[in-house]
Amino acid sequence: WSSGQELTLASGRKLEADFILWNQRKQMFGNDHATEIVFGEAKSFGKDAFKQDDIDKMKLLAQFFPGAIFVFASMKEAEELSQEEVSRIRKLAEWGREYNKERKQSRAPVIVLTGTELFTPHYLDISWKEKGGKHKELIEPGWVRTDNLRVLADITQQLYLKMPSYGKWREDKWKKSAERRKKRVIKK
Repeated sequence: WSSGQELTLASGRKLEADFILWNQRKQMFGNDHATEIVFGEAKSFGKDAFKQDDIDKMKLLAQFFPGAIFVFASMKEAEELSQEEVSRIRKLAEWGREYNKERKQSRAPVIVLTGTELFTPHYLDISWKEKGGKHKELIEPGWVRTDNLRVLADITQQLYLKMPSYGKWREDKWKKSAERRKKRVIKK
């Protein structure tokens, strides 16, 4: 990992990322998972800290690094995030959920980390279980693996951006698409 990196894109435009890291999940048997690149924007306790500029920068990075994962980390607790911050990040997360057929994965998963995650003393799942409520409900199933950053993105989007689960979101999109196809067939 590396902090405070300035990247120069092919167009000559310069973009800064608060941190960049590579992540690779290991497997007990067989080959390890593919390495993923993660770009992060970090804020402390400032009010309305995640600005539209930050979102635009991350979206541009997503276009240059398809499949990369994006983290918005704040030391604040979720209830301290402004509605504007949540709305801005949510728009990027919705865009990032779109499926990239070529890569066979979502376009750009967005993870939101708050003080709850950043100040976890040992294990995230224990902290979330102790927090209770929706945190406990989402981490409780034994199959939930927060070491999978795409799963972590899905869970934090549900917790902090008030989005449906990725599976529910995809199902709803499929139903709307099927309904449109059905209407076209009826019109013919």
